[in-house]
Amino acid sequence: MKKIGILCAFLLFFVPPLFAQNTPSAEVAERSFRFEPVLEGDQVLHEFIIKNTGSAPLQIIKIESG
Repeated sequence: MKKIGILCAFLLFFVPPLFAQNTPSAEVAERSFRFEPVLEGDQVLHEFIIKNTGSAPLQIIKIESG
């Protein structure tokens, strides 16, 4: 019975890191922004900062405005 407990502990704590994959993870501090009313033809600009907190390169494929 003790051997089974040791085996389970080994599998639980040491095996998962062997199968862990490098994955990107996007962290966005500000998820939306509401512009004040502007005159037609005026240019408006806002920057969103996206930080990759993962362990692989982050690819931004598509961005949509709502």
